[in-house]
Amino acid sequence: MIKKIIQFSLLVTTVAFINSCSKKSSNENTETDSVAVEVVEEEEEVKVPASPRAEATGEVSGISITIDYGSPSVKGRTIWGVKEEYGKVWRAGANETTSINFSGDVLVGGEAVAAGKYGFFIIPNEEGDWVAILSTQWSQEDHGIWGAMGYNEENDIVRINIMPTWADEIQERLEYSVSDNAINFAWEKARLSIPIEPAPAEE
Repeated sequence: MIKKIIQFSLLVTTVAFINSCSKKSSNENTETDSVAVEVVEEEEEVKVPASPRAEATGEVSGISITIDYGSPSVKGRTIWGVKEEYGKVWRAGANETTSINFSGDVLVGGEAVAAGKYGFFIIPNEEGDWVAILSTQWSQEDHGIWGAMGYNEENDIVRINIMPTWADEIQERLEYSVSDNAINFAWEKARLSIPIEPAPAEE
């Protein structure tokens, strides 16, 4: 009788031990799964810059054009006259100075521009034409300019007047493009088309 009682006690103890190990293993797996989920969630939280750097490229009569710019969003804001003041030189993008590179000599709005890289600026106006500017200043390191801070009119090589057009739909993120004969700008409802053509061959 005593032997049976001892055997029964051992059986109960063994079953309890197995159940305890099983629960512990289950808890450990649950904790591991929880950690894995937390890691995945953290990896999904990738922050996108408010004004990411963008690049537009194209060709006009075989001349390559590259525009490097920061691309801000409207985000429900009033842009012209509020976010970007009228009558003030604007970096024509966000953050660092917008730049345009021409692989060959061109005419910009009829004005001669040698092959090279230039800073690009815009002066928006409440009425009438806006002003598009090409400047020899485009690098913070080489020319002491960042955005429009440090801009000096003495470094302008081209200033042309362009009448903006106004679209019905909002272009949420600022965008440049190159067409067959122009550099095109679109942000909010404003649209600009800057005429580009190859410079005449020298005789």
